[in-house]
Amino acid sequence: MKSFRINVEQHKLIIHIVMLVTLASMVFITPFDNQFRFTLGVTVLSMLLFSFPQLPAFRVVFISGVSIVLFRVAVSFFLGQNSLEIVFIGHIPALAYYITFGTLFELFDIHNLIDKFTVATLLLSATDALSNIVELLFRPALQAVDYELALASVIFIAMARSVIAIYGYVLLKKYHSFVLVQEQLRRYTELILMIAKLKAELFYLKKSSQDIESVMERSYWLYNHLKQREWDEESLALNAGKALEIARDIHEVKKDYTRVISGIENVLKPTSLDRYMNFSEVFYIIEQNVLRYIEASGKNITITFHYTEDFLTDRYYTIVSLLDNLIMNAIEASGQSGNIGVKQTRNADEYIFQVEDDGIGINADELLFVFKPGYSTKFSLETGKMSTGLGLAHVKNLTEDLGGTVSVSSVTGGGAKFIVIIPRAKLILQD
Repeated sequence: MKSFRINVEQHKLIIHIVMLVTLASMVFITPFDNQFRFTLGVTVLSMLLFSFPQLPAFRVVFISGVSIVLFRVAVSFFLGQNSLEIVFIGHIPALAYYITFGTLFELFDIHNLIDKFTVATLLLSATDALSNIVELLFRPALQAVDYELALASVIFIAMARSVIAIYGYVLLKKYHSFVLVQEQLRRYTELILMIAKLKAELFYLKKSSQDIESVMERSYWLYNHLKQREWDEESLALNAGKALEIARDIHEVKKDYTRVISGIENVLKPTSLDRYMNFSEVFYIIEQNVLRYIEASGKNITITFHYTEDFLTDRYYTIVSLLDNLIMNAIEASGQSGNIGVKQTRNADEYIFQVEDDGIGINADELLFVFKPGYSTKFSLETGKMSTGLGLAHVKNLTEDLGGTVSVSSVTGGGAKFIVIIPRAKLILQD
């Protein structure tokens, strides 16, 4: 079944190539008469043979030749240039060109020499020139043409088409590599951001696990306390049993949380390839992600990124989480348009990260609560649901875990400025 699918795909590709080459062959010049032609189709054909070396070259060239001859015959006949027989006789010698070209292309194994530009160009030029000479031999009407002029024209056109074909293939290959690199960078960016968000969720899972442990301990204390109280046997058994049941259920939840945490930590365990990154790379990933988000949202927001010192760090997920939360908060505060600045500077033994916007700002009486978990003034216009209020709380938790501080200054209607200060020793991997 797999072999059948490969064959079907290969046949489809050959059909597409033949169609493209046939159409390209309609761009031509006639140096000697209206039958012998130098066409663009040969250049396109050569370029495609280099691009798809897995295809059988002779078969592709031969089918292309047959298609071109039939297409020329059909066009000439329907334009009323002559009878079908005369038109066919006039165009059929062109098939000799393609049979010769396909034979020599495979004989010289040109598609495997593409990395040797000079050799490939000379062999492809020789193949093209010899194929044209063979076609000329099948056209008796052209035997009166000046031999030196015909040979010079054939060689010149052969070299020109060969250079264009090989150079075009190289450009296509470079463009394909460029597109591939961009796609890999996009996916890597998405992966970094996804892992950063998973680590944020893991942080709260651990916190919830600690809370569950605390509740379980208090439930067990209540169980023991109830047992020590003077109750009638029925009430004692009922209350103590309920308390023990609660402690048991919480313990089961805690075990599930522990398994989830262990599983996520194993998934996020760093490999030898992603233990550290340069801050400039982290900054670039954040910048590209934010620019894509702004473009997708249709907002007219200008954002600038600036850093003063590059360094190697193994805390890049933390940096992504910190800045991503602050920048997304600034974008929401900016509405449909605005300006946002993201900066990184150094002050003695500390790194300072600053995110500033000119959005709606924060009321003075709310500044004390913006870092509290669950506190938010934002809600979805579509669903009417309030924001979770965990973004800035997460920024505060991450910052304090690294021994740093986070602060905010704002004026209502005048934007806001968030400043995160983290000890340099907590972020830098090595000098």
